[in-house]
Amino acid sequence: MSPIPYVRGQVIALGALLAAAALLGGALVALCCAAFASASAALLAARYRHDLVVTGASVPPHRGRLDSIVSNDAWAALVPALLLALASLAFAFQPSGQAAVTACVAISYLSVAATAIYASSLVDWYVILPRISGQLGARPCQKADPDFPFPHSWKEVTRWWYIHRIVGTLVFRFMVGWAIAAVIGDLVGASTGAKFLGGLVMGIFATYLSATAAAVFQAGQAKAMVGQTIEVRARARRRRWPPFELVHPPELDGRQYVVDVSLEGVHLAGVRSWERDRLSSPTEFLRHPDRLDLVNLDSASVASRQFAGCEGRCSGINWYCLENPRCFEAK
Repeated sequence: MSPIPYVRGQVIALGALLAAAALLGGALVALCCAAFASASAALLAARYRHDLVVTGASVPPHRGRLDSIVSNDAWAALVPALLLALASLAFAFQPSGQAAVTACVAISYLSVAATAIYASSLVDWYVILPRISGQLGARPCQKADPDFPFPHSWKEVTRWWYIHRIVGTLVFRFMVGWAIAAVIGDLVGASTGAKFLGGLVMGIFATYLSATAAAVFQAGQAKAMVGQTIEVRARARRRRWPPFELVHPPELDGRQYVVDVSLEGVHLAGVRSWERDRLSSPTEFLRHPDRLDLVNLDSASVASRQFAGCEGRCSGINWYCLENPRCFEAK
């Protein structure tokens, strides 16, 4: 979520990979990735500005400074990579040797992986964060039915939060799997088909062992939405099928406010201490909420009474709230 150091680090790594791909003979891949990343940055920034105009929202100083950093970093890293890829194509630069070919293939795969992760982070910055921070008007903890440009509601925000991260994660894992398979396959003398199959198996295995599959179900029908108040009741211990992993039942008392969602789980905050009549001054924002793994979300149900601690005030339950001057810092 934070431009510094995460998004900045991603675009620097992407620019370096694209430059390496262009110099090693993968200029076409580098050109396509650079063009896609540049177009994503430009189009999502334009979409963000459109959302601000439509909702009549302003840009506070702590967001405006970071907007400039995200934009400047994108052009500083991607434009040189784009020009280098074009020059490499124009001069038909193609190094010789099997080692160079293998390195080109592996770095090309990694370039696609880095592009997917960077594009996903841009969606976070330009689409998701302006909504959950309250920059576009409605705060998740204050208004159940916001009037946003698409995604319009908290349900849609939650769904697309899952979707773009699922796509980015899947592309990343499969591309890294193929990059590893290309290097190992070259060392053992495997065929092209065997390398592809090896990378495919690694990608599938990495996806199966993660929470990505559970996130797919949440993207289709989210069990817990951003800004919602839920209750989590403990269940008996059980194992996944196949029985590779023991799933522990959650033990969370009282009503829980959904702060954010991720592929790892849903982050929750018990509402009891945030609904008090007297809160700390200045407002203290919750930095590290509890996490409920996605595989345990079937223990959750909508609470009979929604969180009311932010009615007419800011309680601090949402770290991403625009009232928090540190809301865009790395957690």
